[in-house]
Amino acid sequence: MPQSNSYIYREGITPNTYLLNTQRVKLYSTDADNGPAPGKVQQIGLVQSWSPSHSRSVEPIRGIGFGDQIAELGVGVTDLTASCTVMMMYLKDIMQAFGYKSGSSGLIRSLKHHKWPFDIKEEIVVPTELVGVPATGNPIITWYVGCWMTDYSKAFNIGETSTAQDTSVQISDVYALEPMGPNADVGSKLSVIHS
Repeated sequence: MPQSNSYIYREGITPNTYLLNTQRVKLYSTDADNGPAPGKVQQIGLVQSWSPSHSRSVEPIRGIGFGDQIAELGVGVTDLTASCTVMMMYLKDIMQAFGYKSGSSGLIRSLKHHKWPFDIKEEIVVPTELVGVPATGNPIITWYVGCWMTDYSKAFNIGETSTAQDTSVQISDVYALEPMGPNADVGSKLSVIHS
């Protein structure tokens, strides 16, 4: 079912505050059911949490005979990961949201069926009413490219009114701008790094 035809995807009013409001954070990916626009990104609905994380090791380098003194810090490589929780619907699950033909779209049921990485676009919409906000800073866009799911889970509990799906992803790279230009068409692939 296309998102534009569903009452679930209606947008409401978001308060204008100086604090970043999670109602102004949007996530996009190449949807499995993108219909007439394959390869185009579409907003992911019913996101409950989105937690990108950047980490790297830093090793203090010391020399024998120079006491308890750090000469320099050796900086290691950066690991980029994220976790995401999305509410599951009958006609849309988290794998479909990231471009895989799973659930009602096809036969993908496991991480072992994934053949291509995917990209995630994060958008923070800055209220235009804020004084001093530069036009070029609205929205603030971050692209996470070459993502692979590293775990996936869902749980069905008696008495619960809904089911959430959780995933963690390993990210190949991160960009401030669209890596292949505005509205890049990645064709049948889910990531710009494999198009």
